Amino acid sequence: MTDRLFEQNPYIRAFDARVLECEEKNGTYRIRLDRTAFFPEGGGQPGDRGWIDTAVISDTHEKDGEVWHYADRPLSVGDEVQGRLDWAFRFSNMQNHAGEHIVSGLIHAKYGYDNVGFHMGSEAITLDINGELTEEQVREIETEANRAIEENIPIQAMIPSKEALEQMTYRSKKALDGDVRIVEIPGYDRCACCGTHPFRTGEIRLIKILSVQNYKGGVRIAMLSGQRALDDYMEKHESVVKVSHLLSAKTGEISGAVERLQKEIGDLKFRMVQMKREMLAMKAAGQPVKGEAVCVLENDLEGNELREYANLLAERAERVMVLARNGSLYRYVLIDGGQRAKEFGKEIQSLYQGKGGGTAQMIQGTLSGNVDEIKHWFENGCVE
Repeated sequence: MTDRLFEQNPYIRAFDARVLECEEKNGTYRIRLDRTAFFPEGGGQPGDRGWIDTAVISDTHEKDGEVWHYADRPLSVGDEVQGRLDWAFRFSNMQNHAGEHIVSGLIHAKYGYDNVGFHMGSEAITLDINGELTEEQVREIETEANRAIEENIPIQAMIPSKEALEQMTYRSKKALDGDVRIVEIPGYDRCACCGTHPFRTGEIRLIKILSVQNYKGGVRIAMLSGQRALDDYMEKHESVVKVSHLLSAKTGEISGAVERLQKEIGDLKFRMVQMKREMLAMKAAGQPVKGEAVCVLENDLEGNELREYANLLAERAERVMVLARNGSLYRYVLIDGGQRAKEFGKEIQSLYQGKGGGTAQMIQGTLSGNVDEIKHWFENGCVE
């Protein structure tokens, strides 16, 4: 079986190996070596990326106890090759995995809850905890987790004897048989884990909780550690500074400034709605109405304004139809005081490819055709 160098030393970045197998499937080549520092996906940690000679390794997986490297080109069986890790990716995973251990261990020790789901995603690391926690409680956990970083505690990995394991208390998502690898951060966590971690907590640098939300009877915590946490802070700080400049407010006062701006916008929207209603009323009062039916084209009406304008005209006419161009079609609202709107709707559908629905008093929808013809039909023909 493949010699797993990452279990001996997670800091190995380059290594020499011999190609044992190379298989092709759907344009991807699956390669097995006699030794590797590439960690295969497992325990919530992604598989490593990097290079084996000129082949680009996009992922690493374990199958039937063997480590397989997924490459963009083949390698010849028997060749001596050099593997090189994408170290920034690997070390980031080491930082985030160790950060998760500390947070999960603290939650378990303080509240008795278990981490029942763990995923290292591209946006954040998520922990699914099988108990409810408030945001304040999670903030306290974050503070204690960063204290573990300040203490720069050694992170120990071991495979204890069966007898020693039976006497040991440790976290595990499932019952385990055979050799069990235990990762311990003294005073903070002891957990069964196959992943890679730094040698000391100080290398994690920073643990930041991003969010906590209710999830399946417990909570889902999103977090970042290490360089990813620092990058996230820098990006958000840059956004905060830009917003503070736009609002002419200090960075610590932008939430209040945004609230005031939202109120101002709400007030302006309310005033605009009132003004539009007044303008519609004036427009309707100035619209000539001859006879019992009136049909008008008003392309500058938006949303509910079409219906509001039709209602205003309906105060002066028995039958009203208001049209507004919408691309190659016309939106329409039809009101009939004689409760025959649905009857007219059927005629519209047959004559002008109309669609829509409503009540006996009002229908609305879309249609196509010549506006002058539609107007003549409505003000004359449809009355019969």
